[in-house]
Amino acid sequence: MARVQAGEIIQNLKTDGNQLVQDNIALAKAELQPMAKHAGIGGGLFGGAGYLALNAVSLLFVAGGFGLSLIFSNGLEWKAIPSLTLGFALMAIVLLIMAGIFALIGKGQMGKLGLPKKTIEEAKATVDTLKASFERGKNGVTADINDRGALSRAKRAADDLDEVR
Repeated sequence: MARVQAGEIIQNLKTDGNQLVQDNIALAKAELQPMAKHAGIGGGLFGGAGYLALNAVSLLFVAGGFGLSLIFSNGLEWKAIPSLTLGFALMAIVLLIMAGIFALIGKGQMGKLGLPKKTIEEAKATVDTLKASFERGKNGVTADINDRGALSRAKRAADDLDEVR
């Protein structure tokens, strides 16, 4: 049986462990890049929804509100205040519906995100491999110690026989 040195085992574990960690990092990068794209698109759409909501509230709200109030005041012969109130309220509802549509599209993009499944599986496999490697190394060292103990006992027995003769 080849003698296994504890230093060799530790060096092998360090080298193999380092390589496995580097491989896992590369796998995580490869798996997360497409997810980052979806996150960017979803985030951009959420930002776009917010931008549109703010600008629409400030510009279209005023223009639409005044336009609707003119319709109410001329068509229904309402006074200015009720016409303005209803016109601005209807514009607010239209703009909130638009913002909601953008938010739903953005949510759909964010829903495509998930856990890096392959990276997690590989990390678990790496841990299992390192545990198995450690056990093999430990068993090798234990066997080496046992072989030395058995050799020492055999040598003492031989020495005892020599003394008896």
